[in-house]
Amino acid sequence: MRVITQAALGMTVALAGLTGAALPANAATSTAAHQEVALSAASCKKPIKVWGYQGYYKCGTDVSRVDWNRDGRTDEVFVIAPDRTIWHVWKSAGGWKEMPGNGRADNMMGPNGTGDPRRCIIVYVNQGYHYWQNCFYNDKWHNWTTTG
Repeated sequence: MRVITQAALGMTVALAGLTGAALPANAATSTAAHQEVALSAASCKKPIKVWGYQGYYKCGTDVSRVDWNRDGRTDEVFVIAPDRTIWHVWKSAGGWKEMPGNGRADNMMGPNGTGDPRRCIIVYVNQGYHYWQNCFYNDKWHNWTTTG
């Protein structure tokens, strides 16, 4: 039987969150109660409907409504899904789209670069401990990078 301490599992979760990798199926927490809390937190979701597109975001996380061109209207909306994936939608998107790069996050900080041709969205991993950003320029989203 393999025993993983909560500290070691926490580091594994943090690393998995940074890379978007899944935890191994045999990774176990030290107590059944801890597993139960983790499962209920992961299943908590709130509905969100933007431009007629229905989606869900993780309870306790922020919704980022971005006005990229500063005209007073929302141009794009970003959320963290219950499974920690990062999604966005815009008026003509046809529905919610997962952000490229296989990113995972615990909360949303919001936009960076508003009004600039380079548009960036910033997310947190481990709630404010590390932050990552992905930027849109040259007509595409790029890789997740960290400066925190």
